[in-house]
Amino acid sequence: MKYLYILLSILVFASCEDVIDLPLTEGPKRLVIDANINWEKGTAGNEQVIRLTETASYYDNSIPAATGATVVVKNSKLDEFIFAEEGATGLYKSTNFVPELNETYNLEIVYKAEIFKATETLMPVTIIDSISQTEQNIFGQNVVRVDFAYTDPVEQENYYLGEFTSDAYFLNVYRTWSDEFINGNVDTVFEIDEELEKDDTLTLRFYGISRGYQNYFSLLLQQIESGGPFATPPAAVSGNCLNTTSPENKPLGYFRLSEVVITPYTIQ
Repeated sequence: MKYLYILLSILVFASCEDVIDLPLTEGPKRLVIDANINWEKGTAGNEQVIRLTETASYYDNSIPAATGATVVVKNSKLDEFIFAEEGATGLYKSTNFVPELNETYNLEIVYKAEIFKATETLMPVTIIDSISQTEQNIFGQNVVRVDFAYTDPVEQENYYLGEFTSDAYFLNVYRTWSDEFINGNVDTVFEIDEELEKDDTLTLRFYGISRGYQNYFSLLLQQIESGGPFATPPAAVSGNCLNTTSPENKPLGYFRLSEVVITPYTIQ
């Protein structure tokens, strides 16, 4: 009988739903800098894109583009790479960027009479040596595991970002780690998922990243994974971009430069 009462209660409450818009206080607009320079190993890497947006209120359905900015990247030799905006899209593109491993680059953005700056190094990444597929039994269900093996360079401190994409996934999967316990050894970055089936394509994007970006991205992942209906609202994770005109109006985002290996694999 108690199940009948529960069912009736659900039906009653479901029939009395009202949409309530809570009056939320909107903070000042902040610039969001999505400046990820990715040099795919073996390519020229001259075409790069930086995306600029502004923060939006909770109920906005679109992200406002930050248009009309001046975007320049310089290397340590003071070579300038101009990123010109395409229309009024907030997408700033360069066709003559020159990537160089372990080179230091400086980003400067002028937007609404404020100057934003960041400095970062283009980090290398090793190659993927081999790929293997196995099955694992998890809670009575056989799931596919794919391992991408690589050899960590012994002579340098390395930090990695792995991004898995697949048509079977609604969202990309990310992992980040250092070589603190694997320096100079063979290791694997792997993916296990019950959604993967025969003939699906699983693609690994394997990035070399700086220690600063590894710390930054790890905090982002922790906030995402700890979310829930009763979670503490996340705090803004601080990136490496500074507002030199008005330091209190700090931008969001990160200026990152990475060599990347892109490796697709077809599930057997």
